[in-house]
Amino acid sequence: MSDLRFFYCITLGLVLFTSRAVQGQSREDEAISVSDSMQYDYFATHLRYLASDALKGRGVGTPEYERAGNYLASEFKKNELLPFGAANSYFQQVALSELSLQDESFSLTINNGSAVINGKYGTDVSVVLNPNYQKVDTQQQLVFIGYGNIIPEQNIDDYDGVDVKGKTVIVALGGPNGIKHPDFDDRNAKFKNAVLKGASGLILFYPKASFFQNIIFKRVHAFLSEGMLTLSDTSVKSLVTVDLEVLLFAKKGWVRDLFRINGLNLRRELRNIARGHRSSQRLTATLGCSYTVQNKAIHSKNIIGVLPGTDPKLKNEYVVLGAHLDGLGIGETVKGDSIYNGMLDNASGVAALLSISKAFSELSEPPKRAILFIGYTAEESGLLGSSYFAAKNGIIDGKIVAKINIDMLAQTIETKDMAPLGYAHSNLSEGADFAAKNLNLKIDNNEAAEIRYIARSDQLSFIKKGIPSLFISAGFTALDPKKDGEKVFAKWMKKRYDSPFDDLHQKYSEKAFLKAVKFNFLTVFYIANTLEKIEWNTNGWLYKKYVQTER
Repeated sequence: MSDLRFFYCITLGLVLFTSRAVQGQSREDEAISVSDSMQYDYFATHLRYLASDALKGRGVGTPEYERAGNYLASEFKKNELLPFGAANSYFQQVALSELSLQDESFSLTINNGSAVINGKYGTDVSVVLNPNYQKVDTQQQLVFIGYGNIIPEQNIDDYDGVDVKGKTVIVALGGPNGIKHPDFDDRNAKFKNAVLKGASGLILFYPKASFFQNIIFKRVHAFLSEGMLTLSDTSVKSLVTVDLEVLLFAKKGWVRDLFRINGLNLRRELRNIARGHRSSQRLTATLGCSYTVQNKAIHSKNIIGVLPGTDPKLKNEYVVLGAHLDGLGIGETVKGDSIYNGMLDNASGVAALLSISKAFSELSEPPKRAILFIGYTAEESGLLGSSYFAAKNGIIDGKIVAKINIDMLAQTIETKDMAPLGYAHSNLSEGADFAAKNLNLKIDNNEAAEIRYIARSDQLSFIKKGIPSLFISAGFTALDPKKDGEKVFAKWMKKRYDSPFDDLHQKYSEKAFLKAVKFNFLTVFYIANTLEKIEWNTNGWLYKKYVQTER
Protein backbone atom coordinates (compact mmCIF):
# COMPACT_ATOMS: atom_id res chain seq x y z
CA MET A 1 0.00 0.00 0.00
CA SER A 2 3.01 2.23 -0.02
CA ASP A 3 2.04 3.38 -3.52
CA LEU A 4 -0.95 5.15 -1.94
CA ARG A 5 1.05 7.47 0.29
CA PHE A 6 1.52 10.18 -2.34
CA PHE A 7 -2.20 10.30 -3.17
CA TYR A 8 -3.10 10.09 0.51
CA CYS A 9 -0.94 13.10 1.41
CA ILE A 10 -2.24 15.24 -1.46
CA THR A 11 -5.83 14.46 -0.60
CA LEU A 12 -5.25 15.13 3.08
CA GLY A 13 -3.76 18.50 2.21
CA LEU A 14 -6.77 19.40 0.08
CA VAL A 15 -9.10 18.35 2.86
CA LEU A 16 -7.27 20.52 5.38
CA PHE A 17 -7.18 23.44 2.96
CA THR A 18 -10.83 23.35 1.96
CA SER A 19 -12.41 22.25 5.25
CA ARG A 20 -14.51 24.80 7.03
CA ALA A 21 -16.23 24.79 10.40
CA VAL A 22 -19.98 25.16 10.31
CA GLN A 23 -20.81 28.53 11.86
CA GLY A 24 -22.18 28.17 15.39
CA GLN A 25 -22.00 24.39 15.17
CA SER A 26 -19.52 21.99 16.77
CA ARG A 27 -18.27 18.91 15.00
CA GLU A 28 -20.52 16.78 17.19
CA ASP A 29 -23.54 18.95 16.37
CA GLU A 30 -22.84 18.62 12.67
CA ALA A 31 -22.54 14.85 12.95
CA ILE A 32 -25.90 14.75 14.69
CA SER A 33 -27.43 16.89 11.91
CA VAL A 34 -26.03 14.53 9.27
CA SER A 35 -27.40 11.59 11.22
CA ASP A 36 -30.83 13.20 11.35
CA SER A 37 -30.83 13.63 7.58
CA MET A 38 -29.87 10.02 6.74
CA GLN A 39 -32.46 8.38 4.49
CA TYR A 40 -33.69 4.79 4.52
CA ASP A 41 -34.09 4.75 0.74
CA TYR A 42 -30.33 5.03 0.16
CA PHE A 43 -29.69 2.11 2.50
CA ALA A 44 -32.54 0.10 0.96
CA THR A 45 -31.20 0.48 -2.58
CA HIS A 46 -27.98 -1.28 -1.60
CA LEU A 47 -29.75 -3.82 0.59
CA ARG A 48 -32.04 -4.90 -2.24
CA TYR A 49 -29.14 -5.35 -4.64
CA LEU A 50 -26.81 -7.18 -2.26
CA ALA A 51 -29.56 -9.54 -1.07
CA SER A 52 -31.03 -10.12 -4.53
CA ASP A 53 -31.26 -13.53 -6.17
CA ALA A 54 -28.99 -12.11 -8.90
CA LEU A 55 -26.01 -12.27 -6.50
CA LYS A 56 -26.84 -15.86 -5.50
CA GLY A 57 -25.85 -15.45 -1.86
CA ARG A 58 -22.40 -13.94 -2.56
CA GLY A 59 -20.51 -17.20 -2.09
CA VAL A 60 -16.73 -16.89 -1.78
CA GLY A 61 -14.92 -17.66 -5.02
CA THR A 62 -18.02 -17.13 -7.19
CA PRO A 63 -18.56 -14.59 -9.98
CA GLU A 64 -21.39 -13.15 -7.88
CA TYR A 65 -19.03 -12.38 -4.99
CA GLU A 66 -16.75 -10.63 -7.48
CA ARG A 67 -19.70 -8.56 -8.73
CA ALA A 68 -20.64 -7.64 -5.17
CA GLY A 69 -17.03 -6.64 -4.44
CA ASN A 70 -16.81 -4.47 -7.55
CA TYR A 71 -20.12 -2.87 -6.61
CA LEU A 72 -18.86 -2.04 -3.12
CA ALA A 73 -15.65 -0.54 -4.50
CA SER A 74 -17.61 1.60 -6.97
CA GLU A 75 -19.83 2.93 -4.19
CA PHE A 76 -16.81 3.63 -1.97
CA LYS A 77 -15.42 5.78 -4.78
CA LYS A 78 -18.71 7.66 -5.14
CA ASN A 79 -18.61 8.38 -1.42
CA GLU A 80 -15.12 9.89 -1.76
CA LEU A 81 -13.18 7.17 0.02
CA LEU A 82 -9.64 6.64 -1.19
CA PRO A 83 -8.51 3.17 -2.28
CA PHE A 84 -6.54 1.29 0.36
CA GLY A 85 -5.81 -1.94 -1.46
CA ALA A 86 -3.03 -3.13 -3.74
CA ALA A 87 -1.80 -1.05 -6.69
CA ASN A 88 -4.01 1.97 -5.87
CA SER A 89 -7.15 -0.16 -5.91
CA TYR A 90 -9.87 -0.90 -3.40
CA PHE A 91 -8.96 -4.60 -3.35
CA GLN A 92 -6.77 -6.65 -1.06
CA GLN A 93 -6.30 -10.05 -2.65
CA VAL A 94 -6.84 -12.95 -0.26
CA ALA A 95 -5.58 -16.34 -1.44
CA LEU A 96 -7.56 -19.25 -0.02
CA SER A 97 -7.37 -23.02 -0.12
CA GLU A 98 -10.50 -25.15 -0.21
CA LEU A 99 -9.92 -28.44 1.57
CA SER A 100 -12.27 -31.35 1.06
CA LEU A 101 -12.18 -34.86 2.41
CA GLN A 102 -12.32 -37.79 -0.03
CA ASP A 103 -15.25 -39.62 1.51
CA GLU A 104 -14.21 -43.05 0.27
CA SER A 105 -10.77 -42.66 1.86
CA PHE A 106 -12.14 -42.24 5.40
CA SER A 107 -11.64 -44.99 7.96
CA LEU A 108 -12.11 -44.80 11.73
CA THR A 109 -11.84 -47.69 14.20
CA ILE A 110 -11.71 -47.95 17.97
CA ASN A 111 -9.96 -51.16 19.05
CA ASN A 112 -9.32 -52.39 22.59
CA GLY A 113 -7.95 -55.78 21.55
CA SER A 114 -11.16 -57.69 22.16
CA ALA A 115 -13.79 -55.40 20.66
CA VAL A 116 -13.86 -53.03 17.71
CA ILE A 117 -16.28 -50.25 16.75
CA ASN A 118 -16.17 -48.28 13.52
CA GLY A 119 -17.03 -44.64 13.01
CA LYS A 120 -18.97 -43.76 9.87
CA TYR A 121 -18.20 -40.39 8.29
CA GLY A 122 -21.33 -38.26 8.20
CA THR A 123 -23.26 -40.65 10.43
CA ASP A 124 -21.18 -40.97 13.60
CA VAL A 125 -18.43 -38.39 13.17
CA SER A 126 -17.47 -35.36 11.14
CA VAL A 127 -13.98 -34.02 10.50
CA VAL A 128 -12.37 -30.60 10.94
CA LEU A 129 -9.61 -30.62 8.34
CA ASN A 130 -6.10 -29.35 8.97
CA PRO A 131 -4.28 -27.72 6.01
CA ASN A 132 -1.00 -29.09 7.36
CA TYR A 133 -2.15 -32.68 6.81
CA GLN A 134 -3.02 -33.65 3.25
CA LYS A 135 -3.07 -37.30 4.28
CA VAL A 136 -3.79 -38.74 7.72
CA ASP A 137 -2.95 -42.31 8.73
CA THR A 138 -2.46 -42.61 12.47
CA GLN A 139 -2.85 -44.86 15.50
CA GLN A 140 -3.28 -43.07 18.82
CA GLN A 141 -4.05 -43.92 22.42
CA LEU A 142 -7.32 -42.47 23.78
CA VAL A 143 -7.67 -40.34 26.91
CA PHE A 144 -10.92 -38.95 28.37
CA ILE A 145 -10.39 -35.40 29.67
CA GLY A 146 -13.90 -34.51 30.84
CA TYR A 147 -14.69 -30.99 29.70
CA GLY A 148 -11.10 -30.26 28.68
CA ASN A 149 -11.07 -26.92 30.50
CA ILE A 150 -8.04 -25.04 31.83
CA ILE A 151 -9.22 -22.06 33.90
CA PRO A 152 -6.69 -21.09 36.59
CA GLU A 153 -8.91 -18.45 38.22
CA GLN A 154 -11.54 -21.14 38.87
CA ASN A 155 -8.88 -23.67 39.97
CA ILE A 156 -9.89 -25.86 37.02
CA ASP A 157 -7.41 -27.95 35.03
CA ASP A 158 -8.96 -31.09 33.58
CA TYR A 159 -5.58 -32.08 32.16
CA ASP A 160 -3.80 -31.98 35.54
CA GLY A 161 -1.82 -35.14 36.15
CA VAL A 162 -2.74 -36.77 32.83
CA ASP A 163 -0.20 -37.38 30.06
CA VAL A 164 -1.84 -36.66 26.69
CA LYS A 165 1.23 -36.08 24.53
CA GLY A 166 0.78 -37.71 21.15
CA LYS A 167 -2.63 -39.04 22.16
CA THR A 168 -6.24 -38.32 21.17
CA VAL A 169 -8.30 -36.67 23.90
CA ILE A 170 -12.07 -37.02 24.21
CA VAL A 171 -13.71 -33.81 25.41
CA ALA A 172 -17.30 -32.79 26.17
CA LEU A 173 -18.51 -29.27 25.48
CA GLY A 174 -19.49 -27.43 28.64
CA GLY A 175 -18.37 -27.16 32.24
CA PRO A 176 -19.35 -28.15 35.78
CA ASN A 177 -22.68 -27.13 37.22
CA GLY A 178 -22.83 -23.96 39.28
CA ILE A 179 -19.93 -22.25 37.49
CA LYS A 180 -20.20 -19.91 34.52
CA HIS A 181 -17.33 -19.18 32.17
CA PRO A 182 -17.15 -18.23 28.46
CA ASP A 183 -14.66 -21.03 27.76
CA PHE A 184 -17.17 -23.74 28.63
CA ASP A 185 -18.93 -23.59 25.27
CA ASP A 186 -16.02 -22.21 23.28
CA ARG A 187 -14.80 -24.98 20.99
CA ASN A 188 -11.69 -22.96 20.16
CA ALA A 189 -10.71 -22.92 23.85
CA LYS A 190 -11.03 -26.72 23.86
CA PHE A 191 -8.84 -26.89 20.72
CA LYS A 192 -6.25 -24.59 22.26
CA ASN A 193 -6.04 -26.53 25.52
CA ALA A 194 -5.53 -29.84 23.71
CA VAL A 195 -2.70 -28.36 21.64
CA LEU A 196 -1.17 -26.68 24.70
CA LYS A 197 -0.95 -30.03 26.48
CA GLY A 198 0.63 -31.76 23.49
CA ALA A 199 -2.33 -33.86 22.30
CA SER A 200 -2.22 -35.05 18.70
CA GLY A 201 -5.95 -35.60 18.30
CA LEU A 202 -9.28 -34.41 19.72
CA ILE A 203 -12.78 -35.90 19.69
CA LEU A 204 -15.32 -33.27 20.69
CA PHE A 205 -18.97 -34.03 21.46
CA TYR A 206 -22.04 -32.28 22.79
CA PRO A 207 -23.05 -34.07 26.01
CA LYS A 208 -26.59 -32.80 26.51
CA ALA A 209 -29.96 -32.76 24.76
CA SER A 210 -30.01 -36.33 23.47
CA PHE A 211 -33.25 -35.60 21.62
CA PHE A 212 -31.46 -33.01 19.50
CA GLN A 213 -28.27 -34.97 18.83
CA ASN A 214 -29.24 -35.77 15.23
CA ILE A 215 -30.19 -32.13 14.54
CA ILE A 216 -27.01 -30.77 16.09
CA PHE A 217 -24.78 -33.29 14.33
CA LYS A 218 -26.50 -32.77 10.97
CA ARG A 219 -25.91 -29.02 11.11
CA VAL A 220 -22.28 -29.36 12.15
CA HIS A 221 -21.54 -31.99 9.51
CA ALA A 222 -23.32 -30.02 6.78
CA PHE A 223 -20.99 -27.10 7.51
CA LEU A 224 -17.79 -29.14 7.83
CA SER A 225 -18.40 -31.35 4.79
CA GLU A 226 -19.00 -28.49 2.34
CA GLY A 227 -15.29 -27.98 1.91
CA MET A 228 -13.21 -26.07 4.40
CA LEU A 229 -11.65 -22.76 3.40
CA THR A 230 -8.32 -21.77 4.91
CA LEU A 231 -5.82 -19.02 4.21
CA SER A 232 -3.14 -20.10 1.77
CA ASP A 233 -0.68 -17.90 3.65
CA THR A 234 0.03 -20.19 6.59
CA SER A 235 1.94 -17.42 8.40
CA VAL A 236 -1.45 -15.88 9.24
CA LYS A 237 -3.29 -17.73 11.97
CA SER A 238 -7.00 -17.95 11.29
CA LEU A 239 -9.71 -18.80 13.78
CA VAL A 240 -9.86 -22.48 12.82
CA THR A 241 -6.13 -23.15 12.53
CA VAL A 242 -5.57 -25.99 14.99
CA ASP A 243 -2.33 -27.96 15.10
CA LEU A 244 -3.95 -31.36 15.60
CA GLU A 245 -3.56 -34.35 13.31
CA VAL A 246 -7.06 -35.63 14.09
CA LEU A 247 -10.00 -33.38 15.00
CA LEU A 248 -13.43 -35.02 15.06
CA PHE A 249 -16.91 -33.93 16.11
CA ALA A 250 -18.85 -36.99 17.24
CA LYS A 251 -22.39 -37.96 18.09
CA LYS A 252 -23.02 -38.65 21.75
CA GLY A 253 -24.37 -42.13 20.92
CA TRP A 254 -21.13 -43.12 19.20
CA VAL A 255 -19.10 -41.82 22.16
CA ARG A 256 -21.33 -43.89 24.44
CA ASP A 257 -20.41 -47.02 22.46
CA LEU A 258 -16.74 -46.05 22.62
CA PHE A 259 -16.98 -45.80 26.41
CA ARG A 260 -18.81 -49.11 26.62
CA ILE A 261 -16.03 -51.15 25.02
CA ASN A 262 -13.66 -49.49 27.48
CA GLY A 263 -15.75 -50.68 30.42
CA LEU A 264 -17.13 -47.21 31.18
CA ASN A 265 -20.63 -45.77 31.46
CA LEU A 266 -20.85 -42.42 29.64
CA ARG A 267 -23.93 -41.28 31.57
CA ARG A 268 -22.21 -41.88 34.90
CA GLU A 269 -19.01 -40.15 33.77
CA LEU A 270 -20.94 -37.12 32.53
CA ARG A 271 -22.88 -36.93 35.79
CA ASN A 272 -19.62 -36.96 37.74
CA ILE A 273 -17.95 -34.21 35.75
CA ALA A 274 -21.12 -32.06 35.81
CA ARG A 275 -20.85 -32.19 39.60
CA GLY A 276 -17.27 -30.99 39.39
CA HIS A 277 -15.55 -34.34 39.91
CA ARG A 278 -12.50 -34.93 37.71
CA SER A 279 -12.86 -38.03 35.55
CA SER A 280 -9.83 -37.66 33.33
CA GLN A 281 -8.41 -41.08 32.57
CA ARG A 282 -6.59 -43.13 29.97
CA LEU A 283 -8.76 -45.60 28.05
CA THR A 284 -7.74 -49.10 27.03
CA ALA A 285 -8.68 -48.66 23.37
CA THR A 286 -6.68 -47.23 20.49
CA LEU A 287 -7.95 -44.97 17.74
CA GLY A 288 -7.08 -45.72 14.14
CA CYS A 289 -7.91 -42.97 11.66
CA SER A 290 -7.03 -42.42 8.03
CA TYR A 291 -8.24 -40.20 5.19
CA THR A 292 -7.01 -38.12 2.25
CA VAL A 293 -7.60 -34.39 1.67
CA GLN A 294 -8.00 -32.61 -1.66
CA ASN A 295 -6.82 -29.01 -2.01
CA LYS A 296 -8.24 -26.44 -4.44
CA ALA A 297 -7.03 -22.84 -4.82
CA ILE A 298 -9.67 -20.13 -4.38
CA HIS A 299 -9.08 -16.43 -5.00
CA SER A 300 -11.07 -13.75 -3.21
CA LYS A 301 -10.61 -10.24 -1.88
CA ASN A 302 -11.34 -7.73 0.85
CA ILE A 303 -12.69 -4.38 -0.32
CA ILE A 304 -11.12 -1.40 1.47
CA GLY A 305 -11.54 2.37 1.32
CA VAL A 306 -10.11 5.01 3.64
CA LEU A 307 -11.29 8.40 4.83
CA PRO A 308 -8.06 10.20 5.84
CA GLY A 309 -7.81 11.76 9.27
CA THR A 310 -7.29 15.49 9.68
CA ASP A 311 -5.50 15.89 13.00
CA PRO A 312 -1.68 16.14 12.79
CA LYS A 313 -1.26 13.86 15.82
CA LEU A 314 -4.14 11.44 15.30
CA LYS A 315 -4.28 11.07 11.50
CA ASN A 316 -2.09 7.95 11.64
CA GLU A 317 -4.49 6.24 14.01
CA TYR A 318 -7.05 4.14 12.14
CA VAL A 319 -10.56 3.24 13.20
CA VAL A 320 -11.86 0.22 11.29
CA LEU A 321 -15.54 -0.07 10.39
CA GLY A 322 -16.19 -3.40 8.73
CA ALA A 323 -18.88 -5.84 7.63
CA HIS A 324 -18.51 -9.19 5.92
CA LEU A 325 -19.60 -9.21 2.30
CA ASP A 326 -19.69 -12.95 1.81
CA GLY A 327 -22.71 -15.17 2.33
CA LEU A 328 -23.38 -18.87 2.08
CA GLY A 329 -24.07 -18.81 -1.66
CA ILE A 330 -26.00 -21.71 -3.17
CA GLY A 331 -26.83 -24.49 -0.73
CA GLU A 332 -29.21 -27.30 0.08
CA THR A 333 -32.66 -26.77 -1.42
CA VAL A 334 -35.30 -26.04 1.21
CA LYS A 335 -38.93 -25.73 0.12
CA GLY A 336 -37.83 -25.09 -3.45
CA ASP A 337 -35.23 -22.42 -2.66
CA SER A 338 -31.46 -22.97 -2.79
CA ILE A 339 -30.22 -19.34 -2.73
CA TYR A 340 -28.99 -18.36 0.72
CA ASN A 341 -29.45 -14.63 0.13
CA GLY A 342 -28.11 -13.51 3.53
CA MET A 343 -30.26 -10.38 3.70
CA LEU A 344 -29.84 -9.75 7.42
CA ASP A 345 -26.62 -11.76 7.54
CA ASN A 346 -24.98 -9.72 6.13
CA ALA A 347 -26.23 -7.67 3.18
CA SER A 348 -27.68 -5.39 5.85
CA GLY A 349 -24.22 -4.77 7.33
CA VAL A 350 -22.66 -3.92 3.97
CA ALA A 351 -25.55 -1.63 3.03
CA ALA A 352 -25.02 0.09 6.40
CA LEU A 353 -21.31 0.42 5.61
CA LEU A 354 -22.20 2.33 2.43
CA SER A 355 -24.76 4.52 4.17
CA ILE A 356 -22.23 5.45 6.84
CA SER A 357 -19.49 6.22 4.31
CA LYS A 358 -21.93 8.52 2.51
CA ALA A 359 -22.76 10.27 5.80
CA PHE A 360 -19.08 10.94 6.45
CA SER A 361 -18.72 12.40 2.96
CA GLU A 362 -21.37 14.96 3.89
CA LEU A 363 -19.42 16.36 6.84
CA SER A 364 -17.69 19.67 6.20
CA GLU A 365 -14.51 18.22 7.68
CA PRO A 366 -13.54 14.56 8.23
CA PRO A 367 -12.78 13.33 11.76
CA LYS A 368 -9.38 13.59 13.37
CA ARG A 369 -8.56 9.91 13.01
CA ALA A 370 -8.58 8.02 9.73
CA ILE A 371 -11.43 5.57 9.13
CA LEU A 372 -11.04 2.35 7.15
CA PHE A 373 -14.24 0.98 5.60
CA ILE A 374 -13.91 -2.74 4.85
CA GLY A 375 -16.04 -5.44 3.27
CA TYR A 376 -14.46 -8.75 4.32
CA THR A 377 -14.38 -12.03 2.49
CA ALA A 378 -14.85 -15.49 3.99
CA GLU A 379 -16.28 -14.54 7.38
CA GLU A 380 -18.65 -17.47 7.16
CA SER A 381 -15.66 -19.80 6.71
CA GLY A 382 -13.89 -18.78 9.92
CA LEU A 383 -13.22 -15.01 9.81
CA LEU A 384 -10.57 -15.52 7.13
CA GLY A 385 -10.72 -12.15 5.38
CA SER A 386 -10.58 -10.16 8.61
CA SER A 387 -7.83 -12.40 10.00
CA TYR A 388 -5.78 -11.70 6.90
CA PHE A 389 -6.33 -7.93 7.03
CA ALA A 390 -5.65 -7.71 10.77
CA ALA A 391 -2.32 -9.45 10.19
CA LYS A 392 -1.34 -7.90 6.85
CA ASN A 393 -2.86 -4.45 6.36
CA GLY A 394 0.21 -2.63 5.05
CA ILE A 395 0.01 0.13 7.67
CA ILE A 396 3.58 1.17 8.42
CA ASP A 397 3.54 4.72 9.78
CA GLY A 398 0.44 4.28 11.91
CA LYS A 399 -1.71 1.71 13.67
CA ILE A 400 -5.27 0.46 14.02
CA VAL A 401 -6.63 1.67 17.35
CA ALA A 402 -10.28 0.58 17.25
CA LYS A 403 -12.61 -1.79 15.43
CA ILE A 404 -16.38 -1.49 15.01
CA ASN A 405 -18.13 -4.46 13.42
CA ILE A 406 -21.51 -4.66 11.73
CA ASP A 407 -22.99 -8.12 11.31
CA MET A 408 -26.76 -8.68 11.23
CA LEU A 409 -27.49 -4.97 11.57
CA ALA A 410 -30.70 -4.94 13.61
CA GLN A 411 -33.64 -6.87 14.92
CA THR A 412 -36.51 -7.44 12.50
CA ILE A 413 -38.60 -5.35 14.92
CA GLU A 414 -37.92 -1.90 16.32
CA THR A 415 -36.30 -1.86 19.76
CA LYS A 416 -35.66 0.72 22.46
CA ASP A 417 -32.04 -0.30 22.88
CA MET A 418 -28.81 -1.38 21.24
CA ALA A 419 -26.36 -3.97 22.54
CA PRO A 420 -22.74 -3.04 21.73
CA LEU A 421 -20.96 -6.30 22.55
CA GLY A 422 -17.65 -5.44 24.16
CA TYR A 423 -19.18 -2.36 25.80
CA ALA A 424 -17.65 -2.89 29.25
CA HIS A 425 -14.22 -3.84 27.93
CA SER A 426 -12.86 -0.52 26.67
CA ASN A 427 -13.64 3.18 26.57
CA LEU A 428 -15.09 2.74 23.07
CA SER A 429 -18.25 2.57 25.17
CA GLU A 430 -18.19 6.38 25.22
CA GLY A 431 -18.93 6.34 21.49
CA ALA A 432 -21.91 4.06 22.02
CA ASP A 433 -23.11 6.30 24.84
CA PHE A 434 -22.90 9.34 22.55
CA ALA A 435 -24.96 7.57 19.89
CA ALA A 436 -27.54 6.29 22.37
CA LYS A 437 -28.02 9.70 23.97
CA ASN A 438 -28.63 11.44 20.66
CA LEU A 439 -30.95 8.76 19.31
CA ASN A 440 -32.91 8.39 22.55
CA LEU A 441 -31.88 4.75 22.89
CA LYS A 442 -30.76 2.73 25.87
CA ILE A 443 -27.60 0.64 26.10
CA ASP A 444 -28.09 -3.05 26.77
CA ASN A 445 -24.79 -4.26 28.23
CA ASN A 446 -25.83 -7.81 27.47
CA GLU A 447 -23.17 -10.03 29.00
CA ALA A 448 -24.91 -13.27 28.01
CA ALA A 449 -25.07 -12.24 24.35
CA GLU A 450 -21.48 -11.02 24.55
CA ILE A 451 -20.21 -14.37 25.81
CA ARG A 452 -22.20 -16.20 23.14
CA TYR A 453 -21.47 -14.03 20.10
CA ILE A 454 -18.32 -11.93 20.62
CA ALA A 455 -16.10 -14.65 19.14
CA ARG A 456 -18.38 -15.37 16.19
CA SER A 457 -17.70 -12.44 13.90
CA ASP A 458 -14.88 -10.35 12.48
CA GLN A 459 -14.18 -8.26 15.57
CA LEU A 460 -12.39 -11.28 17.04
CA SER A 461 -9.61 -11.02 14.45
CA PHE A 462 -8.80 -7.54 15.78
CA ILE A 463 -9.32 -8.30 19.47
CA LYS A 464 -6.71 -11.05 19.17
CA LYS A 465 -4.32 -8.41 17.82
CA GLY A 466 -4.89 -6.30 20.94
CA ILE A 467 -7.29 -3.82 19.31
CA PRO A 468 -10.32 -2.64 21.36
CA SER A 469 -13.52 -3.54 19.52
CA LEU A 470 -17.28 -3.24 19.54
CA PHE A 471 -19.77 -5.51 17.81
CA ILE A 472 -22.91 -3.39 17.71
CA SER A 473 -25.97 -5.60 17.88
CA ALA A 474 -29.65 -4.84 18.38
CA GLY A 475 -31.13 -4.90 21.85
CA PHE A 476 -34.04 -7.05 22.94
CA THR A 477 -36.44 -4.48 24.39
CA ALA A 478 -39.18 -4.22 21.78
CA LEU A 479 -40.76 -0.85 21.17
CA ASP A 480 -44.09 -2.65 20.95
CA PRO A 481 -44.87 -3.80 24.51
CA LYS A 482 -46.82 -6.74 23.10
CA LYS A 483 -43.65 -8.24 21.63
CA ASP A 484 -40.80 -10.02 23.38
CA GLY A 485 -37.55 -9.07 21.64
CA GLU A 486 -35.67 -12.14 22.84
CA LYS A 487 -38.39 -14.47 21.56
CA VAL A 488 -38.53 -12.65 18.21
CA PHE A 489 -34.78 -13.05 17.77
CA ALA A 490 -34.79 -16.68 18.90
CA LYS A 491 -37.57 -17.47 16.42
CA TRP A 492 -35.63 -15.75 13.62
CA MET A 493 -32.49 -17.73 14.48
CA LYS A 494 -34.45 -20.96 14.40
CA LYS A 495 -36.48 -20.30 11.23
CA ARG A 496 -34.28 -18.11 9.02
CA TYR A 497 -30.64 -17.98 10.18
CA ASP A 498 -28.29 -19.60 7.65
CA SER A 499 -31.24 -20.60 5.48
CA PRO A 500 -32.72 -19.52 2.12
CA PHE A 501 -35.40 -17.64 4.07
CA ASP A 502 -33.08 -14.87 5.22
CA ASP A 503 -34.14 -12.95 2.15
CA LEU A 504 -36.01 -9.83 1.06
CA HIS A 505 -39.39 -11.54 1.45
CA GLN A 506 -39.21 -11.72 5.23
CA LYS A 507 -40.83 -9.12 7.46
CA TYR A 508 -38.46 -6.53 8.89
CA SER A 509 -38.53 -3.01 10.27
CA GLU A 510 -37.26 -0.16 8.12
CA LYS A 511 -37.14 2.06 11.20
CA ALA A 512 -35.02 -0.49 13.07
CA PHE A 513 -32.54 -0.66 10.20
CA LEU A 514 -32.23 3.12 9.86
CA LYS A 515 -31.86 3.58 13.61
CA ALA A 516 -29.05 1.00 13.70
CA VAL A 517 -27.28 2.70 10.77
CA LYS A 518 -27.41 6.03 12.61
CA PHE A 519 -26.19 4.42 15.82
CA ASN A 520 -23.14 2.97 14.07
CA PHE A 521 -22.40 6.26 12.32
CA LEU A 522 -22.49 8.33 15.52
CA THR A 523 -20.47 5.75 17.45
CA VAL A 524 -17.72 5.68 14.82
CA PHE A 525 -17.74 9.47 14.52
CA TYR A 526 -17.23 9.95 18.26
CA ILE A 527 -14.43 7.38 18.41
CA ALA A 528 -12.67 8.79 15.35
CA ASN A 529 -13.06 12.43 16.28
CA THR A 530 -13.73 13.05 19.98
CA LEU A 531 -12.26 10.24 22.06
CA GLU A 532 -8.81 11.38 23.15
CA LYS A 533 -7.13 8.09 23.98
CA ILE A 534 -8.47 4.63 23.27
CA GLU A 535 -7.90 2.14 26.07
CA TRP A 536 -8.80 -1.40 27.13
CA ASN A 537 -10.39 -2.30 30.41
CA THR A 538 -7.57 -4.64 31.39
CA ASN A 539 -9.63 -6.21 34.17
CA GLY A 540 -12.28 -7.52 31.79
CA TRP A 541 -12.44 -11.17 30.71
CA LEU A 542 -12.21 -10.22 27.03
CA TYR A 543 -8.79 -8.61 27.50
CA LYS A 544 -7.54 -11.39 29.74
CA LYS A 545 -8.67 -14.16 27.42
CA TYR A 546 -7.73 -12.79 24.01
CA VAL A 547 -5.11 -10.08 24.54
CA GLN A 548 -3.09 -11.16 27.55
CA THR A 549 -2.95 -14.81 26.50
CA GLU A 550 -2.17 -14.07 22.84
CA ARG A 551 0.88 -12.02 23.71
